[in-house]
Amino acid sequence: MKLYLGIDGGQSHTTALIADGRGRLLGRGGAGPSNHTREPGGRERLIGALTGSIRQAARQAGLRADNPRFVAAHLALTGEPDEKIAIVREILAADNLVVGHDAPGALAGALGGGEGIIVLGGTGSVACGEVIERVGDRARRHFVRVGGHGYLFSDEGSAFGIAREALRRALRHEDAGLADDLKPLLLGYFRRPTLKTIAQDCYAGDLTRDRLASFAARLASHAQRHAGAAREVLADAALELADLAVTTARRLGVADLPVDISYAGGVFKSSRLRRQFAGAIAARLTSPRLLPPRFQPDVGALLLAYRAANVPITPSILRKIEETVTLL
Repeated sequence: MKLYLGIDGGQSHTTALIADGRGRLLGRGGAGPSNHTREPGGRERLIGALTGSIRQAARQAGLRADNPRFVAAHLALTGEPDEKIAIVREILAADNLVVGHDAPGALAGALGGGEGIIVLGGTGSVACGEVIERVGDRARRHFVRVGGHGYLFSDEGSAFGIAREALRRALRHEDAGLADDLKPLLLGYFRRPTLKTIAQDCYAGDLTRDRLASFAARLASHAQRHAGAAREVLADAALELADLAVTTARRLGVADLPVDISYAGGVFKSSRLRRQFAGAIAARLTSPRLLPPRFQPDVGALLLAYRAANVPITPSILRKIEETVTLL
């Protein structure tokens, strides 16, 4: 049986998906983060996440080998792929192997391999889009990526960006002698005596980037029920995420054309943020169609594995994926 592999790897977890050539999903496996390899222990973390997730998926699929050979494999991983290609080649056997950024996998999954744009708002943020340009009898894919430059220089509207902005505003308000709803939220969530302690613990590494980003969900829940500075932070995040989509559309040349736009990531769990995100896009693009994601990013990585092997993404394959994805 010919096997295909899609892997979605990010800052919190890695998921591997094994399927046959007809879109029948056979096994899914999960493991820990597989992000930046330049960090201490990053290489070992990547190897462990990939081998662990593939092994688990292979066992669920009933395969004898923990690391079978694949016709094609696409790995959609957070961070820059150039750092990971050599490592992946050491541990993975595939006739067609692609190691890429995680955004294209999310795009392919959300839109079922079709054209359009996706905005990712998780711990970090990034947007990407793809359209097919036709010149005479020839067609080529035009791909654009916007944002995703890391938490120091980018990640606008992300969970980390929301938490960072909340703490920044709370500190400025405190300096000015102003009260807001951010300070009690932050102190209660992180169980620290002062805002300054929260900031110092972030600098010292006692509060990790992921831990700080986790505050975004608490802020969104509060903003859903109460007016105040927290609601303003969430509104600004929605505008920043919408700006990623608009910039992507303009670079693709579809700002004045009908375009499908989807979204993924934890910050979009907030219905309030989603509404504001949709409104900001509608106000700036001519004919956007906002769609919830059809599939998760691991399915998107699988679709890109099919593409790497020149397997057409037919309606039959998409239906078979829909039939079997809930069984795993």
